[in-house]
Amino acid sequence: MRKTILVLIIILSLPLNACSTNELEKVESVKISYWIGDEKQSEEASFSDKNIIKVFVNATNRAVELDNQKVIKTPPVLTYDLITDENTYQTFHLWVTETGEGFIQSLLLEDRFTYRLEEGAVTDLTTFLNNEGNVDLSTHIEFE
Repeated sequence: MRKTILVLIIILSLPLNACSTNELEKVESVKISYWIGDEKQSEEASFSDKNIIKVFVNATNRAVELDNQKVIKTPPVLTYDLITDENTYQTFHLWVTETGEGFIQSLLLEDRFTYRLEEGAVTDLTTFLNNEGNVDLSTHIEFE
C-alpha cells in the first residue's frame, strides 16, 4: 500500500507534456527582447530576480504541446532566453493575448514546437508585462 501511494505521488508530481525540464535553481537569468509590430527591438532586458525567473520557468515547464502543430504567423510579444548557471540557454517566442490566451514556440533546433500556456501562467506573464509598461498584448493570433 505504501509503495502504491509513493508511486502515485511521484507520477502525479511529474509534469505531463511539458515543454521543458528547466529547474529553477539552474536558471540564473531571463533575457527578454521586446517586439513592436513585426520587428524585434534591439533593446534587451535581463532579469536575475528569482520571482521573475520563476514566472518564465513555470510557464515554460507547464506549457502543453499542441496536438495539431502549427506555426504562429503573428509577431510575438517578446522573445525570451532562459540562461542557466552553465551559460547555456533556451530561447522561446511568447504570445499573450488580451483575451487571456498564451503560447510559446521553442527556437531550439531539436524542439521547434508550439505550446499552449496554462491559464495561471498567462495570468502571471500578463501581470509581469503590465508591470513592464512598454508591452502591448496581442489582439489575436494567426496560425499558418
